[in-house]
Amino acid sequence: MVALRQTYENPFTLDGEWEDYGIGDPYILRYDGKYYLYCSTKDRRVGVKAWSSDDLVHWRYEGLVTEEPVSEGAYAPEVVYWNGSFYMYTSPAGRGHYVLQSDKPTGPFVVKTDNLGLTIDGSVFIDDDGKWYFTHANFGAIVAHPMSDPYTMETGLKLNTSLGHWTEGPTIIKRNGRYFITYTGNHVFSKGYRVNYAVNRESPTGTYTIPENNSILISTADDFNGLGHSSTVMGPDLDSYYIVYHNLIGRSKEGPPVRKLNIDRLVFNGDKMSVLGPTHGTPQEAPELPVFRDAPGAAPSADKWERVVQAGGGEAYLARTGTGSRYTAEYNFRLNHVTSAGSASSLDAKYSRYGDSGIPRARVDGAAKQLKLIDRANGAEKVIATKPLPEGTDLTKLHTIRIEADSSGTKLYWDGLLKIEQSAMAAKPGRIGYAWPQGANPDLHYTAFSNEAGGSSDTKAIKPLPGTMEAVHGVRDGKPAIRSGITPDGSDAVVLTNKGDSLSYPVNVSQNGAYLLAVNVSKSSAGSTLAVETNGKTKEIKLDASLFAGDADWTKVPLGEFEMKKGPQWLSLRRSKGEIAIRYVEAQLTVPVPEQSVIEPSDVGIVNRFGGDPGWPDYNVSFDLTLKEDSTDETGILLRTTNESEFRDQVKDAFMGYELAFHNDTVALKRVSYENVKEEASGTLAFTPGQTRRVTVKLKGASIAVFSDNSNEPILLWTDPNAFLHGRVGEKGLSRAWTISPLTVTGNKK
Repeated sequence: MVALRQTYENPFTLDGEWEDYGIGDPYILRYDGKYYLYCSTKDRRVGVKAWSSDDLVHWRYEGLVTEEPVSEGAYAPEVVYWNGSFYMYTSPAGRGHYVLQSDKPTGPFVVKTDNLGLTIDGSVFIDDDGKWYFTHANFGAIVAHPMSDPYTMETGLKLNTSLGHWTEGPTIIKRNGRYFITYTGNHVFSKGYRVNYAVNRESPTGTYTIPENNSILISTADDFNGLGHSSTVMGPDLDSYYIVYHNLIGRSKEGPPVRKLNIDRLVFNGDKMSVLGPTHGTPQEAPELPVFRDAPGAAPSADKWERVVQAGGGEAYLARTGTGSRYTAEYNFRLNHVTSAGSASSLDAKYSRYGDSGIPRARVDGAAKQLKLIDRANGAEKVIATKPLPEGTDLTKLHTIRIEADSSGTKLYWDGLLKIEQSAMAAKPGRIGYAWPQGANPDLHYTAFSNEAGGSSDTKAIKPLPGTMEAVHGVRDGKPAIRSGITPDGSDAVVLTNKGDSLSYPVNVSQNGAYLLAVNVSKSSAGSTLAVETNGKTKEIKLDASLFAGDADWTKVPLGEFEMKKGPQWLSLRRSKGEIAIRYVEAQLTVPVPEQSVIEPSDVGIVNRFGGDPGWPDYNVSFDLTLKEDSTDETGILLRTTNESEFRDQVKDAFMGYELAFHNDTVALKRVSYENVKEEASGTLAFTPGQTRRVTVKLKGASIAVFSDNSNEPILLWTDPNAFLHGRVGEKGLSRAWTISPLTVTGNKK
């Protein structure tokens, strides 16, 4: 049985929010086991507000962290901790950036630079080699600048990260050797404000790949829209990641919408990043806390720590709670005495193994300014690897060691930077702890571990529905799914080969209803049979070859509609026949299509008009199309559209779905996802001035067929390997040369 432990619900309302404004452009800093939230300042107000939390759910108002006059209308403040200092980057009223500095995350922050320019939405990323980068907003692309120090940006270059218009709100993280950048556009007050991401394996400033599962955050619902300006932060369990963003709602007394805070889970599969959401108005599972956490201080408490004999003297403590065979541990500390001789300038972050004489550790060598990975057995030490600490490291300031260990080896991080990887040192159960030489007297801060590493918690996360689930995040025979090879987007798939092979997902259904399930499967899966179990019922579906898209290696195949009840439960897929390779599973709430309905699309802006329900799955659309006069103009019908938005400062085709575009002799089918518009197929359909033709479009599963007049032969037939499977109908912007009758929509049942 699936159960939500502790829960939270989007959006958040916090004490101390800017009145009649809310929380916009949220950024969360994780420091010494706590979280600090900063947000934009309301126009014509001075100061930056902050909140703190232990768990990303319960927030305490910390007040204004700066009241410098330059902070009037401070946009998108972000804070970076490095070597004892906190650096705040903000662009007050959007008029160029300033850097402020403080010794504490709650300030006071003091201005340290003149106006640096560089538009708005500055964000800092520090790579594993210690190099700093500053990214910010621009028209048509995010711009990145190498930094020579926390206050100085070198010449910038545009990245290939664009939302087709104004693009802002960048954040870069590095995970498993990959650079992931998120970015937002187009206009902060448009319903279609959204978050995309891109991935790069080589460099934070190189050419990025834009994955097909974009946008990862979008909603244009009346009560939940304008999702954007996100940042990313590690969860309390030291393994998960969360995306924090705002949404728009209503209007303030001064005119603009109010902005609200939201947090959702991020998951990863190779080069692919996904949001489990966006979620809104329904309880979700709260972030998991560590198995063990404490701030030992100068005298670790006996109930949590065991004092042990240290070979050669000195002090040593081990946590009384032991790890599993896979874990991530974090150690925060200061060295109070650093001598040139080094006799009192070292600290070991230990992770001993049960039933093993080896006691591996990460050592901070203050005299040599080095980080060492050491194995100790039978009283002898062996240095496995050594890396220099970043230049200028002051060990009397707070620093962090993080150790990730599992069956693939050990990774050692210094202040969030990956410094050492050792595949030969696989994890074993044991206890974490500290050791130091006599007289060192370190200041021990937040120390914790969880039994997760390398993203293992992604499988355990309860997936919200509607939503999409990576196949590798399913449970197979009670264990994580076995990954099988790289797919076109750099993600792994799962192959169900043997009798009874299955994938099960813990899911949290937002509301009762019929959910259209679909799987993205390889073309080699054609002819196989898959059994779906949900709501206590099992249904077998044959993956007929006719459902697949031509020569495409992978196709999203609909499995049908399944009744699901609100709340946490299991969703399972089981192989019944053949071999089935699955990339991901999709579940979308549907609304029944009327047996017959005449739709007169209504205006939502100056470009396109829409009608019907975004939950409509398969249907037929018929209409009369008349060319009144000879013209090169085109007109169009919109199909299966969702997330429609109209705003002057964004891309013209602001929706997701299909456009059927008519010229005087051809018809073309375009796939539209905001700035990404691609013509996929075309056919011949000739008009003479004054001629009216009856057009019928049949949408069934991933296939779209277009017929003219009463012909049974389609003039256009196409199957989308990454299909939009539900959505409304609409009309493209008006043309004086064409007229379109109201649209007749009928259900397309099997």
